[in-house]
Amino acid sequence: MVRILFISLALLILQVPPSLLPADDHKTGNKHQNQHEIREEHNTHDDHSGGQVEKDAKGNEVTGQIAAWLLVSANLTVVFSIITKGANRFLSLKPQTKSLIKAFNQAQKKYLMRFHFVLNPLAFGVATVHFMLSSCRSSPFPEGGFFLVTAMVVLGLVLKFKVAPGWMRRVVYRVHTSPAAFSAVILMLVVGHLMVD
Repeated sequence: MVRILFISLALLILQVPPSLLPADDHKTGNKHQNQHEIREEHNTHDDHSGGQVEKDAKGNEVTGQIAAWLLVSANLTVVFSIITKGANRFLSLKPQTKSLIKAFNQAQKKYLMRFHFVLNPLAFGVATVHFMLSSCRSSPFPEGGFFLVTAMVVLGLVLKFKVAPGWMRRVVYRVHTSPAAFSAVILMLVVGHLMVD
């Protein structure tokens, strides 16, 4: 069952978007050579729709901003936890300071984790709308970031509602709470959106 889960997640993450696949214009000769250029020129014009392209771009930007801020606020507790655990592990601190940092981490989790549970699915919904409204032809990173966010949300829901057997939840917990997975999601989203802009 774990193998099926990991294979499914890998297939979700490693999908190749159609924009990266090579066009087959070279097979048909020169008669369709300019068709791709004409299509792109046609898509960039307004087509007398009264500013439709600009409206869509602003709508995509608004949904992206909302999703980003929701993700940041929902995962603030995760950032605090990673920083405090890292400080306790890698800094040479007095035992009193370490226990104080540990107490802070437990308190912030107690009060902020409820927002994590509510805001992340909400952010995922807004990110899905943003994903459907947007298309990126220059980089696969935004799509990859969306699929990583999808995987993290699904894993989080599996943990929250305990829909998997105990042995599987331990593996899911390790993946979902891994700083490497969290960093990969953030890196994929940030790099992808920087390449697009």
